[in-house]
Amino acid sequence: MKKYPFNPVEYYSCFKDMIEALPNNREDDPAISWFTRKGEEKGVTLGKLREDVRNLQAALVHLGLAGKRIAILGENSYEWLLVYFATTYCGATAVCVDIEQSDDTILQMLDMSDVGAIFFASAVEELCLNLGNPSVKLFSLIGNIGDSRSVLDLIEQGEKLRENGEDVSVEVGADHTAAIVFTSGTTSYSKPVMLSHGAILTNASDALANVAIGKVAFTSLPFYHTYGLTCSVLSMLIGKAHLYINGNLKTVMRDIQLANPHTMLTVPLLLETIHNKLWANAEEKGKTQSLKSLFKLLEFQNKFGIRSGGKKVAAIREQCFGTIELIICGGAHMNADIMREFGYLGVTVLQGYGITECAPLVSVNRNNANNYDSVGLVTPNCEVKIEDGEILVRGKNIMQGYYKFPDLTKEAFRDGWFVTGDMGYFDKDGFLHISGRKKNLIVFKNGKKLSPEKLEEKIRQLPLVKEVVVYGAASGISTDDVQVAASVYPNKDECGDMSSYEILEALQNGINTINKELPMYQQIQMVNIREQEFSKTALQKVKRHLI
Repeated sequence: MKKYPFNPVEYYSCFKDMIEALPNNREDDPAISWFTRKGEEKGVTLGKLREDVRNLQAALVHLGLAGKRIAILGENSYEWLLVYFATTYCGATAVCVDIEQSDDTILQMLDMSDVGAIFFASAVEELCLNLGNPSVKLFSLIGNIGDSRSVLDLIEQGEKLRENGEDVSVEVGADHTAAIVFTSGTTSYSKPVMLSHGAILTNASDALANVAIGKVAFTSLPFYHTYGLTCSVLSMLIGKAHLYINGNLKTVMRDIQLANPHTMLTVPLLLETIHNKLWANAEEKGKTQSLKSLFKLLEFQNKFGIRSGGKKVAAIREQCFGTIELIICGGAHMNADIMREFGYLGVTVLQGYGITECAPLVSVNRNNANNYDSVGLVTPNCEVKIEDGEILVRGKNIMQGYYKFPDLTKEAFRDGWFVTGDMGYFDKDGFLHISGRKKNLIVFKNGKKLSPEKLEEKIRQLPLVKEVVVYGAASGISTDDVQVAASVYPNKDECGDMSSYEILEALQNGINTINKELPMYQQIQMVNIREQEFSKTALQKVKRHLI
């Protein structure tokens, strides 16, 4: 596959520099937009965004919060982003917290981070107002909650402070800690990752160096996650795209249609949902075979560089994607066949690989260098090497460490390289491939090892399967005497009126077919059915340690 030069892009050393450079004589250009519950469009220009950040920053400095740790607890919103930008602008550290977690976990994160102030949404109003710590200043993100002042109040205060000539300047450098972001906790508890201004902003620009984006973009990815903040917000702003944001999963599909974006950033779950609806609609209309034939034709044409699919393809694409032409997908493994089918419809899906400690992007496929089976090419300011099958990373994007956990920080590095815990390899063209998570490996007593992710991908192709986790189940006295087991959450829509016994029998028949293609030690020997979905992170990764 032919390589080509990185895209030209601006790099910034700190958030103050980035915010100040955003308008660049384009003050009236749209920056961030969103839709109300009623579907009304709201938004701000680049000039308005900069002024709001300047004013909020002034208020934070006046309140003595420069250099402190400021927690943000709320759903995606313009106000959430303002607090993040103003916090980093004034040399404070933004503590990004997922409010979907239990109250105990949120309180633990706040305590762990030594926060001096909290900006909170109404969803966590009771938790924050009853915090019982008078040293922590409380502010509401939207509207006045209790006695707390809102972001809007602080912006108005900051504007007056600036008009009166109060000195609110703060020196901030690339090495200052911009954010504390918690790991997703798929294999253990969440850890507080410290990311510098330079690490985050270099990574955001590196993403643009690899991927050319459109003029209008859409994201519903959570901002408290590095993928949602770095790649779907910062990269889009630096790339001068008009960004539509969504903070309510119930209105995602509606907002996509209203926004008419060229580019969308998302996770595999949404794409799998779109793909399932595509085939379900075909089956409902009795056109399954016709759709299969169409994809075979498009696959054949694609081999000869023929992209035109005619009115039928255009209609399917419009129905499934609207105006979207480019999808950047990350957070979990994406099925290559789904990406190929979307590609036949004229929608490019670029899969990437990231990890919180890397701010997060390590590699991503490119517009004209896209290998569906890989997670792409390494970004410009990042290095990757494979050591004993494990992926190690170093570069400007790497974390400063885990806040107040020096021992964990030391364990995370090997000779200056960050140890990801992911297994992978490079192909002959330099594309990075992920083969599984080291902690998830099933180790047999004969010394052989198995990455469960590969089997899970095969099992998910069965119509009755909605979610699956493959693991090593003890089958003897010794801990390494294991057999491969699969825990399945069935697809209720496909099961219909089937009994549990009938579902299990059908699943077993499908897995028996899969087993025929596998060596004996990899064959699935146990299958059990779950009554509930697996517990997941915000990016829809299964929390394996809870299984």
